[in-house]
Amino acid sequence: MSDHGVRMPDATDLVYVDRVPQRELESCNHLLDDPAALNAFYEANGYLLFRNLLNPDSIVRARDEVLAVIAGHGIVEPGDPTGKWTGKPVPYGLEWSDDFVGIGSRLIEHPDNLAVIEKLLGEKPCLVPNVQYRTYAPGGMVTKVHQDGHFSPGIEDYKPVWTTLTPLPREKGGVAIAVGQHKNGSIHNLARPAPFFIPRELVPEDSWATTDYHPGDVLVLHGYVPHGSLPNTTDMVRVSLDARVQSAAYPTAFGAKVKAVTPTSITVDTDFSGELTFSVAEDTFIHVGEPGIRQPFEKLTELVEPGRTLLLVRDGEHATMLRRVTG
Repeated sequence: MSDHGVRMPDATDLVYVDRVPQRELESCNHLLDDPAALNAFYEANGYLLFRNLLNPDSIVRARDEVLAVIAGHGIVEPGDPTGKWTGKPVPYGLEWSDDFVGIGSRLIEHPDNLAVIEKLLGEKPCLVPNVQYRTYAPGGMVTKVHQDGHFSPGIEDYKPVWTTLTPLPREKGGVAIAVGQHKNGSIHNLARPAPFFIPRELVPEDSWATTDYHPGDVLVLHGYVPHGSLPNTTDMVRVSLDARVQSAAYPTAFGAKVKAVTPTSITVDTDFSGELTFSVAEDTFIHVGEPGIRQPFEKLTELVEPGRTLLLVRDGEHATMLRRVTG
């Protein structure tokens, strides 16, 4: 096993009907002021869960803003804070819509929220411009079992932060985690077609855990812990938000405007260091079009045009990932 994945052509794909969580995720609120104990729990289990961590007013504002966007698509009724589903399907790709821009940054950058997130990082945080807004209707889409690190090179330098904006009991489609199964690097099966499902036999059945989540709870996931959403069997829309935070002093993932591009390099204009040039190679994860779909390195100059703003993840002077900005 490695950071790149496994090759098991005869393996059975892991899907959620195979794994019913029997364990309960543990709250880590009592560890928040003990960095050593907090890190030990994270390294042992692959997650941190905090109850009612975020400022309540900031959660209500974000909830109302997200619900207003999906009400505009007819998915919920205008002004309904509960998010009851109207029966209208959720359009594909809505979670990356520009209609949501700014909601995630306003939530994470609330002063109270930055203060508690600083405790998680051990230093002042800033937001990675890669926010996704999950609005899953009953009986609709579920997030496949996956590891964020397989699709997001450089994730070791920042932490995914997930929260729900409305009550999220497990039957509404909460996140389930394979506790402790983050220690083997990527286990996505490269011998199978995209999206390279994880082999069922590599994740012990008794490792799966979930809980009932509440608005303002925060879940922090290790980049290589297998996880995904459960089916929504209620009459309500699941409304949650995925963000990522990193060191404000040493950001490795940032939005930048493209100045020039060659077959092996990209030059961008940054807010913190002006114009910078990074090498691009076969190992650069390029998904500047449809999120989650890796695009060929050979088409770099066709895919990336000057003037466009992208999320760039760097390792020194090398670009490990190029991705569309969402926020």
